[in-house]
Amino acid sequence: MASTFTTNTGIEKIGNGEKAGTWGTTTNTNFDIIDRSSSGYKKITLVGNTHTLDTTDGALTTESSSTSDARYVVYEFETGTASGPVTVTINDNDRSFLYLIQNDTNQTITFTYGSGTTTNVVASETAFIFGNGDSTGPVISKYNAGNITGDLTVSGDASIGDDLSLASDSAVLNFGADSEVKVTHVADTGLNIKHTATADDKPIVLTLQTGETDIQANDVIGAINFQAPDEGTGTDAILVSAGIEAVSEGDFAADSNATKLSFKTGASEAASEKMSLSSAGNLVISGDLTVSGDDITMGTNTSGHIMVADGTNFNPVAVSGDVTIAANGAVTIANNAIETAMIADNQVSAAKLTANTGLCNASATISNGGGTVSASSNNTNIASMADNGTGDFTATFTSNMSGTDFAAVVSAIDDDGTNRNIGETIVQARTTSTVQIKTFRPSASENSARAAFDNDAIALAIFD
Repeated sequence: MASTFTTNTGIEKIGNGEKAGTWGTTTNTNFDIIDRSSSGYKKITLVGNTHTLDTTDGALTTESSSTSDARYVVYEFETGTASGPVTVTINDNDRSFLYLIQNDTNQTITFTYGSGTTTNVVASETAFIFGNGDSTGPVISKYNAGNITGDLTVSGDASIGDDLSLASDSAVLNFGADSEVKVTHVADTGLNIKHTATADDKPIVLTLQTGETDIQANDVIGAINFQAPDEGTGTDAILVSAGIEAVSEGDFAADSNATKLSFKTGASEAASEKMSLSSAGNLVISGDLTVSGDDITMGTNTSGHIMVADGTNFNPVAVSGDVTIAANGAVTIANNAIETAMIADNQVSAAKLTANTGLCNASATISNGGGTVSASSNNTNIASMADNGTGDFTATFTSNMSGTDFAAVVSAIDDDGTNRNIGETIVQARTTSTVQIKTFRPSASENSARAAFDNDAIALAIFD
């Protein structure tokens, strides 16, 4: 009975009565095949951009041989003369296998399995590949995931095919040969990004970059958006509620990278621009501006200037003409700048005139007939009248005079045209709040004594 061979590794199964005198040699070869298939390692230095892994039944070539070399467990591929992507063909797609591939080349290696599927192991990657041994539908797969309970050090690049989780509070991602930049998890709060260098001028810099090679007008170069996607009320609530974008103001060129900052907020909408800062430094606000402090500082803070609208903008303008404004807000009107025609009727009262203006500060027509003293209804700055007796009365001012040296002008009035009740009128006494007036009947002769009496009426004017 002739010998047969195992499917996957080609170990010879000696038939009854076969291999007389060579049993030892065949058995030893079989043990070597088992040894190589269970823990063998082979380094393959590529010659060109292709290589074939095959198996010869019952044969065991030397490690340096390029034939029957599909029996190893671990393969390390080196670049050799490969000058582009490499294809490694695994013959015998009825044979299942599990290989650990270490790709030390600078190329991607594509493993093919008969007419079945392919899988890639990229440069510097280490991965398991598996063939299912089904010649009618051969499938080759790659596995590079695993659970590591201790520390993991990767000297080259690491490619993560799916999620990466740092499953501990205060976990840290370090960047740089000196690990000088750290991203640290803050439990139940967020992340801290820190530059650990203590020397001067070592800030943490976060740069948002675009890979676009032709920036046109209104292209968004970078953006930061704020959103509550898990808000239970849905609709507007889950839209982007605010954002900051860097937007090109025109086509970029060798001499231009003009960009504005767009500040977006939402009310019942996806956030839209409400404020922008142009490349020229111009700030545009679509709503109102509220300044809670005391000062607005401008480049033209000239003393005495005021902000005046020109139909488009507000500009600082110097006050000119008969009015000046000091830095403390004091307004000065030039002498003789106000004319009577400029003042509306009843707009200036005696009570509002300042001292030493030379204008009348109080006035009234005082009725004294019948022994009852009263002031006319159209009096100015007269609070009350007091009858002190015949030919004697006192007027009290609503607003006091500045002193007691004011001028009081009085004259008798003949209210019936008879000239019978007109006498001499004098100012008896002055205080800042009152003036006392007395009237006398004219004497019959130069040597006759004057007698107090009540005039029909008296006109009174006070100049302070």
